[in-house]
Amino acid sequence: MLGQPDDPRGIVLPLDGRPGGTETGAPDRNGGPRPLRNGTPPPGPALLLSWTPTPAVDDDRTWATLSASSELARRLAPDAGRAPAAGLTFRLALPEAFGAEPLLRLAGGETAAAAPGSSALVPVAPTAPGDRHGAGLGLLTLTTAAEIAATGTQTRVLDELTAAVDQLAPACVMRLDSRLRAAEESLREAQTELLERGSLVVDGDATGSGSPSRGLETAVANLSVLRHQTHAWIAGWERVVAGADPSGTPGLALRDALGEVGKLGWTGFPAAVHGAYQALVLDARRILLTAADHLLRAPNRPLTALRPLVESDLAGRAADVARLHRLLTTLSTLPQTVRKRSGGMMPNLIADQAAANARSQALFTRMANALRSPVWDGRVVVEVRSLDSGELQVLRPV
Repeated sequence: MLGQPDDPRGIVLPLDGRPGGTETGAPDRNGGPRPLRNGTPPPGPALLLSWTPTPAVDDDRTWATLSASSELARRLAPDAGRAPAAGLTFRLALPEAFGAEPLLRLAGGETAAAAPGSSALVPVAPTAPGDRHGAGLGLLTLTTAAEIAATGTQTRVLDELTAAVDQLAPACVMRLDSRLRAAEESLREAQTELLERGSLVVDGDATGSGSPSRGLETAVANLSVLRHQTHAWIAGWERVVAGADPSGTPGLALRDALGEVGKLGWTGFPAAVHGAYQALVLDARRILLTAADHLLRAPNRPLTALRPLVESDLAGRAADVARLHRLLTTLSTLPQTVRKRSGGMMPNLIADQAAANARSQALFTRMANALRSPVWDGRVVVEVRSLDSGELQVLRPV
């Protein structure tokens, strides 16, 4: 019987509306499906949904907990009206990122290890008569994988930036923009809404029309403003670097010039870099979530329709983060000199300026290293644990 632990067969869910078959082999350990028994792989992109018994040891990998009635639970159920089998860890693997590659390269999407042993595949309950393709489940998988990777990397980068400032420029106060905090919270809530309800729309009618939550609308508006502000800052800092003498520029003058951009002052520069990075990553996350919501409310569209909606904009955000990284890398290698006043300077003042130059150059280096993009292996995998209560636990990668 299909779905029993000793049954090596299952289905690979097509992401473009093709009918799903049931004669695929068990998944390979690298996450891809084995060929059909006649040796012909299924045409087109397909989502591989496999499972393995959950080990007794709780490894505390929970990233989010969803209700038994959530959209993800409904789509993981083998039949309409049933919950996913308890005591199993489901593994959802996509063959590509369908336009979200720039965000996952920026975030370094971590991949869960392949499930040990043979796994059987389980069908997904259709959302409409004759509808068995996995585009909706693929969208939930992709946004979840991107959110797990992006939030983890974003937290690491921001912590490293803050630590560098605290150690090397303690006089620089890290004042964080409340709009960024609010946008972060709204995006987290939006991801949960997608997994719970399959939509970000509130007060929608039978046609699926409606508007996003007020918090997400505010986040979108604020991120638009912050993105334009970030572009202006980066362009201004690039002009400062372009005008500096590559053979050596007075460190005090360089710091003053960087602080003049946006009238932030040198003490405001590190916090501005911190906020610029955060605004760009948050906006990239917003782009993917809102596009996924759009497609989830159009269930007949394939997952391949996501690429033209997000790829260009996500590449733009990733390019802006790369500009910020190049800027800091250049600053970290720019020789800084001590500017002597007429008549000379006291040796202790020269020593103080030299020490300030060394600290600022070390700060630029630490910040550039923090913004270096991690490695992404090109796979999109999410693991979900089904509890006896019917709740689902979305797991962090091992």
